[in-house]
Amino acid sequence: MGVETWVQRLRRGALAGLAGGAASAIALWLAVEPHITKAIDLENAAAGGHSHGDEDELISRTTQLVGGTVTAVVVGLLLGVVFAVVYARGQHRLAGHTDLGRSLSLGALAFGVIAVLPALKVPANPPAVGDPSTVNDRTLTYLAIILLGLVLVGVSFVAAQVARRRTERAEVRWSAGIGAAVIGGVLVLYFAPSGTVDIPAAIPASLLWKFRIGSLAQHAAMWLGIALAYGTLAHRRSLDQTSVARQQYQAATLR
Repeated sequence: MGVETWVQRLRRGALAGLAGGAASAIALWLAVEPHITKAIDLENAAAGGHSHGDEDELISRTTQLVGGTVTAVVVGLLLGVVFAVVYARGQHRLAGHTDLGRSLSLGALAFGVIAVLPALKVPANPPAVGDPSTVNDRTLTYLAIILLGLVLVGVSFVAAQVARRRTERAEVRWSAGIGAAVIGGVLVLYFAPSGTVDIPAAIPASLLWKFRIGSLAQHAAMWLGIALAYGTLAHRRSLDQTSVARQQYQAATLR
């Protein structure tokens, strides 16, 4: 594959990443930050009823919000580039008959492995929830589950390939791949250690679960934004190439 083609793919990945980052930032403001603010207010109230304003904080809430927004966009940009590379290498293994369909398939895989699987064992927590002494252990567990999830994706593709050699029935191949992924995922979640989470009495369970759902919604917005943008751009390029090829064929026919 030529250098120019790779440059085009990476450019599309960067644009898709910006779209996904923007979607992630919007979800952060709408679905996550309100619950963080409420958790901080409850923590301050439980600590003595004194709520620090922006001028009393080491890092103000406004700065934190801006920093979170910028981080979401930058992370989306980087993941969009990675998405483009993975798509270029593995698009022939993905479900779907068009670039958009295959891109959405890859986005769903990324969301499942990077967001859903680790969240089942190490869910996100708002401020004031969790034992600070277990942060490193929970972070390592989170990263280990993601790595094992990536391995499971490879195993599921291998299982589907093995089934393909034995039968041409698509449902059998998909069942083999999905079955291997599900069984492997259950084993990973069963044996992976879980960090201790201390939930203060001041933090209601409803707030905790709304924050966790909002966190997953932010991940979903980012991967959906990346997949939709990349798939749309790639599909449009395929249509342009088909149109050019048709015009060249017609010109050659008329000679």
